[in-house]
Amino acid sequence: MKLFHRLPLFLITGLAVVSCERRQDNITLPGQGGSEIELFVTDTLTFQAKTIDEDSLPGNGVSYFMLGELNDPILGRTKASIYADLDLIEPYADFPNTQEADSAILFIPSVEGLNNYGNILYPLKLNVYPLQQNIESGETYYQTDSFSIDETISTEYVGKLINVYTDSILYKNDTLNPYDGLKIKLSQDFANKLMSLPKEAYETNNGLDEHFKGIAIIPEGNNVAPSQGAIGVFDIHNTISLDYRAKILLYFGDSNTFVFGFSGKNQTVNKGETGPYPSDIQEQLNEPDKHYTETYAQALSGVKTKIEVPYLYNLIAQGNVAIHKAEISFSVKNYDEFFFAPPRLSLFKPFSKSSNRNFLIEDAVTSTNYGGNYDETDGTYTFDITRHVQNILNSQYFNGIDTNDGLFLAVPTDQPVIGARCVVDHSKTKIHITYSKPN
Repeated sequence: MKLFHRLPLFLITGLAVVSCERRQDNITLPGQGGSEIELFVTDTLTFQAKTIDEDSLPGNGVSYFMLGELNDPILGRTKASIYADLDLIEPYADFPNTQEADSAILFIPSVEGLNNYGNILYPLKLNVYPLQQNIESGETYYQTDSFSIDETISTEYVGKLINVYTDSILYKNDTLNPYDGLKIKLSQDFANKLMSLPKEAYETNNGLDEHFKGIAIIPEGNNVAPSQGAIGVFDIHNTISLDYRAKILLYFGDSNTFVFGFSGKNQTVNKGETGPYPSDIQEQLNEPDKHYTETYAQALSGVKTKIEVPYLYNLIAQGNVAIHKAEISFSVKNYDEFFFAPPRLSLFKPFSKSSNRNFLIEDAVTSTNYGGNYDETDGTYTFDITRHVQNILNSQYFNGIDTNDGLFLAVPTDQPVIGARCVVDHSKTKIHITYSKPN
């Protein structure tokens, strides 16, 4: 493998590089008698790598939602906020909205398993506000979107993002089973706001949307110590049971409880804020024509890695070839128990040659072994790109159309949802292609 490190683009493109080719064992096709196809292998294709800004990623419609703040020693600050619409779980035809609220509790369950990134024991400061605009169920929102909030009514919480709860929660004359997650006692002003809406707000969801737009949960630390902080993963839209689901419990009249639920994943939006970045990362973003031996990928619309294979067409210099297997493997470095390697990465192609938008490669759609899971034995992520490479070569050879636009390595936005990052060590990146030359 060859990787050019910080060479000017005119020097890189001016070099005539031919991938090293070696023969593999021959194979005989069924029904072909003794005729053999000679296989060739190359793993020395020149590639180029750089860090670029992520394109707009979806902020709603995902499985789970992230909340928290990190001060990453490598990538700097990352913050995840949640904006969510509320629903009525048990509409109340004649709600006593002139009474005084006793209290209100916000609860959001965490996701079992891989539910945090960073030091989950580190205390964070969160503020909860009412929204001043609706989140529309039919709209697509992005992780860069913001919503106006009412800062005159707020609740401040300082503590861990994900807590283990053993005590049940009071509900009417009964109790709800405890689940781990985030539980915040809302301020009295917030509780009074929820208690004093017009009566139609307690009767239908349309009435509620008219008078209470939802809530915003925003990390407000800005002083998280270096290498500290956490981003948790929360289940906003699950309706398995009242015990487990995300909700606001409004208490009044000593033993009465009114419950607001959350409207679901389409009306919940994750906002991601990343940066400012350290100088070495910012240099890569400012110098798009240079290439580097270390690049980065980050959740929450942060950064991602672009890989280019400029001399891929050398494979068809003497005629088209049949790709039997093409794989690309990446190694990551600089991780520990808090900033661990992501369990999965995603590989995309650009939507077009000049676009930073992620577009699925053919192997991700059609192959069951597309890959991308972290291999703990050797610290790598390997992707099957056989169809992707064959399509690029076919397009050029048969139609004269250049579709060799590169690849994007990125942290997934879903499945799993996690606030992770990685540092990619390109001294170990491998592109391995096995092919044959038709007679």
